[in-house]
Amino acid sequence: MVFRDKKGIGVGQVFVFIVAALSFALILMFGYRAISGFLKSGEDVAFVQFKTGLESDIKKIYTEFGSVRVERYSTPVTYTQVCFVDLDKPYDPELCQSDQVACSVWEVASTSGKGYDGVDENVFLTPPAPVKIKVYKISVEEEEDGKNFLCIPIKQGAFSMVMEGRGDKTLLSELPSEG
Repeated sequence: MVFRDKKGIGVGQVFVFIVAALSFALILMFGYRAISGFLKSGEDVAFVQFKTGLESDIKKIYTEFGSVRVERYSTPVTYTQVCFVDLDKPYDPELCQSDQVACSVWEVASTSGKGYDGVDENVFLTPPAPVKIKVYKISVEEEEDGKNFLCIPIKQGAFSMVMEGRGDKTLLSELPSEG
């Protein structure tokens, strides 16, 4: 007759459960990190696609005098607003209500006397973008309020605007609201 120690079997099972739990925890931890990295990479790619598309569209249309295009841009969903500033126009402190970063950059461009050539960006996202965005010279359609900047809300990661080639710059305006 063979006698088995039942206490030894219990200890062995506990050890197996501990190893299984640790393995499960490690797989969860590394899986979470991998998925987070993929999501971050996806947002980075979306931002780069937005930035290069915007820069190339504005540069392409400025020489096509009279051409008008309506463009839709997709951004990562973290952004809520985009502002375009005509840095060659006089500084307007009213922009500070919409975007503090854009306001301070425009003030620097204005006080330096260099305008567009005096700063590294003329497109501003809220929250601020990880990289500065500077498109070719732009002009903003001046309405009765006389603003020289255009701030467009970004809804569900997208916004649309109207671009018109002026030969030496691109005229930007907000898409007229429907209804």
